[in-house]
Amino acid sequence: MIAEFSLKGDRLAVTRPGEVGVGTLTEIDWLPVGDWHLVGWATPDLVALRRRGELGLLDTGRRMLASTHPVVGRTLRFNGEEALVAVVRNGRPVLCVHRPSTGTYQVLDATEGVTSAAAWNDNTIVLTKDRKVVLVRYDDTASEQVTAIEAVSATGDGTLVALTAEGEVPGVLDLNSNDVRWFAPGSSGVAVSPSGLLLTMSWTDHRYRYQVLNRDGEVVGTPVPDHGIATELTFTADERHLLGRHQSPAASPVLARWDIHSGQMQELPGQRRKQVAVRWQHSPHSPEWLYEPETGGHGGTVLHLHGGPRSQLRQIHEPMIAALVEAGWTVIGMNYPGSSGYGDEFRDVVVGDWGGADVAAVTERLHELRRDHPVCLYGQSYGAYLALLAAAAELVDAVAVWAPVTDLPQLLESATGLHRQWLRTELAGLAGDQRELEARSPINRPFTAHHLLIGHSKGDERVPVEQSRRFVERQGADRYLEQPGNGHEPADMDTWSSAVVEHFREVLA
Repeated sequence: MIAEFSLKGDRLAVTRPGEVGVGTLTEIDWLPVGDWHLVGWATPDLVALRRRGELGLLDTGRRMLASTHPVVGRTLRFNGEEALVAVVRNGRPVLCVHRPSTGTYQVLDATEGVTSAAAWNDNTIVLTKDRKVVLVRYDDTASEQVTAIEAVSATGDGTLVALTAEGEVPGVLDLNSNDVRWFAPGSSGVAVSPSGLLLTMSWTDHRYRYQVLNRDGEVVGTPVPDHGIATELTFTADERHLLGRHQSPAASPVLARWDIHSGQMQELPGQRRKQVAVRWQHSPHSPEWLYEPETGGHGGTVLHLHGGPRSQLRQIHEPMIAALVEAGWTVIGMNYPGSSGYGDEFRDVVVGDWGGADVAAVTERLHELRRDHPVCLYGQSYGAYLALLAAAAELVDAVAVWAPVTDLPQLLESATGLHRQWLRTELAGLAGDQRELEARSPINRPFTAHHLLIGHSKGDERVPVEQSRRFVERQGADRYLEQPGNGHEPADMDTWSSAVVEHFREVLA
C-alpha cells in the first residue's frame, strides 16, 4: 500500500510497512521501523508523522527528528475545522494550527518548548512550557500575543482551565473573562467541571489525595480509596461522580467511579481484574516497599529495581511483583537514589553520577539481605543497569533483567532528538568523559553472579536491543529471551514473568 502526500513536487510515500521515505529527495534517512502515520506538512519543508505515544518531524532538508516529549502525540480539535498539531523543530516541540479546509499550517513560534496543551478556545491556546503557563492568542496573519499566567501547570479542555501556582496553590482560569480564582494552598488543580467545580490533588502518605472544591473554595468531596491508588480522575458529565482508574499491588487497574459527596467507589461493569493475595507496606526507615504473600511463602527474597531513574514504586499493580509474590517470594521494591517521591535532593543525586551513589545503595542493601535464605535480584531498564553493576556471586543467587543499559557510550551515540538531549542532561559531565562512561558500563566489567536471565524487545527504541545482544556475546548469560515488538516494556508480560519465576525457582531447588 502506497500513501502519497505532495507539496511543491516533494513526495512522501509509505513504501513498505514500517518504512517511510521521500522519493524525490536524496539527503533523507529512512525512518526506523514502526507504525508511523502521516499527519501532514507543518511548513514547506517539515512533515509531521505520528505513531503510538510519539510524534516526529521529517525535515526534508536533513533527517528525521523524533520526540517522546509529553505533549507529543496529542492532537486537539476545534469545531471539526482546525487541528492543533505538535511537531518537533530543531529538537524542540512546537504547536501548529492545521486547517483542513484550506490545507494550510500555521506554526506558532510562541509555543516552542511546549510540554502540554491545556485548552484551546477560538484563537486562544493555554499551554505549559518551562514550568510556566502561557496564554497565546493568534490570528490568520500569524501575529501572536503572549500573556504569562502566574502558574506552573494547567490542564483542561473547555473554557475553564485548572491551574497550579508555585507552592501548590490550585486555581481556575476563565478564558471568557481571563479571570483567575485562587484557592487555599496545599494541592494541585487537575480538572474543572463545566459548572466550575475544581478537582485538586496532593501527594500524601504515598498516595494521591483528591478534594473537590466549589466556586467558593469549600470542600464538597474527598474521594480517596480505602486501599491502593486512584489516578487519571476527571468529572463525569452529570458532575455527581469522578471517573478514573483504581489499582493496588493486589489488584490490576480498572475503571471506576467515585461519588463526589460520599466518596464511595464502584468498579464499572464488564472488566476483568487480576487479583493476588499480597500484603504491602511502605518502610518507615528507608525508601522502599515490602510485598509479602498473605499466607506462607518459602522465605526467599527478591530485590526489585524499577526503571527510570526518575520513576518510583508506589501502591500500583506491578505484574512482575504480583507473579513473584504468588510464587512465594518476599519482594522488596527499592526506590534507590534518583527515584522521585522523596524530595529534589534525593531525586537529583545521581545526575552526572550514573552507576555511582545508586549502585552503592543497591550493593549495601544486598549485603543487608544476605542471610541464610535465597536472595535474587530483578531490574528493568535503568534498574537492570544497576542490577548488572551490583550483582556479585557472594550477594545474589540469581539475576533477571529486562531491557538493560549495558554500554553507555553506545547508548548515547545511538540516541536522537529529545532522547539524546535528555541523556546528555542526565549524564551531565559524564557525557563528555568517554573513559568514565566505559568504566560505568556493565559490558566492560566482569560479571560474576550466577544464573543470569536477560530479556529484551527486538524493536526497543529507548534502549536498543543491541545493548543486550552485545552483553550476552561478551559476558554470557544462562538464558536470553527476545520478544517481538517496538516497545520498551515486555509485549507479553505473562510470558516474561513466567520465565523470571521459573528462573528464580531453580535457586530454591
